[in-house]
Formats: sequence, C-alpha cells, structure tokens
Amino acid sequence: MGSLFQIVYKSTASESFSRADLKALLQDSVQRNAQSGVTGLLLHFDGTFMQTLEGEEPVVISLFEKISRDPRHHDVIPLTHGPISRRDFSNSAMAFRDLNAPELRTSPDESDFLKPPLTGDLPAPDFPEGQQLLLLFQENVH
Repeated sequence: MGSLFQIVYKSTASESFSRADLKALLQDSVQRNAQSGVTGLLLHFDGTFMQTLEGEEPVVISLFEKISRDPRHHDVIPLTHGPISRRDFSNSAMAFRDLNAPELRTSPDESDFLKPPLTGDLPAPDFPEGQQLLLLFQENVH
C-alpha cells in the first residue's frame, strides 16, 4: 500500500443540482471511489461543494485532476492537501450531507463526522486540518 494522501477542496456548481442530480452524483462517486480505494466526504449547500478525498497519493491526485476538469462545476480550489497518517472517513467511499436538507445523508457507512449535532463550537486545535475546514463550512452556511 502506498502513502495516504488527502485533499480538501471547494467548488461552485455550474448549474443547480436537484435532489435527483445529487443522488446520481453520490452514487457515481461511491461506485468509483470504492473501486479505487478512495474514501471521503462531500458537503453541499446552495450550489457550493466542499469535499475531502483520501487514499493512495497517486489515486487521489489523479481523481482530483479529473474532478477539476468536470464541467458541472467551476472555481475548484484546493484548500488543503498532503500526506496523512490515517483516514478521517475510512468507513465511507463517499459520506454525504446536503446542508440545504440535513436529513439527506448517506446511510449504511455514514461517517461519524456527520453524526454530532452542529453546535457552533470550534474544534480542538489538534483536530485534523481537513476536518476543521469541513466543520467551519457546515457551521457557517446556516
């Protein structure tokens, strides 16, 4: 197994995503990620996405490059990237939360990250940087 790598990025949808569009995107992501050994989390709010991808470095970088060229979104901005010692979303080929409708979540392998209530508290300083970014996104869109 190669070294683990993580990228957290944000992007803006080129057009509105319906619930059906989001479900289709999620299904494709879960299937693709499961086949390539990638895990992660996708957050969505009003056409803005924030996503974490984690797995073997060349696989994650290649996937991110492909995602960056996808015409369904633009302004793809990597927020943090680098080697990690362990996966933050090891049980989820792609955990998901639509912050417009928080009841829409992935189910069987849902990440523990999605389970705590949103409280507005800042994460502990030793909390992984990628998860801090995701929490800030969740907290500040409401």
